[in-house]
Amino acid sequence: MNNTAPVNTHRLYNTISHEHLDGLVSWAMGEFPNAGLNLVECADGRWFVEVDHGSAFDHLAGVSRPAVAPYIEPVFFRAEAEAQAFAFDCIKQVYPELATKDLSEYYSDDNDE
Repeated sequence: MNNTAPVNTHRLYNTISHEHLDGLVSWAMGEFPNAGLNLVECADGRWFVEVDHGSAFDHLAGVSRPAVAPYIEPVFFRAEAEAQAFAFDCIKQVYPELATKDLSEYYSDDNDE
């Protein structure tokens, strides 16, 4: 077990907002996932994807894993849509049962009241 404290990516990258994507995965699968991701926005306009909980995403390149040492910088994206597409690809790798699911439909449900 690693006793190293997690990297504070909020401080390191000056983040200003984030979205927990486990709600999206829960919606798509019908149950809360064992591992989740965050979509994170930085003050300078960059975006990245970070492990929120669990270890299922720890093997994927480009994802921020603040609890895994040594810390490796994530891939940064210039737009939220690019980061979101990457996150969706990561989710479908970890949860292959979602491979054919259009995860963007999750957001259209917000307007169906």
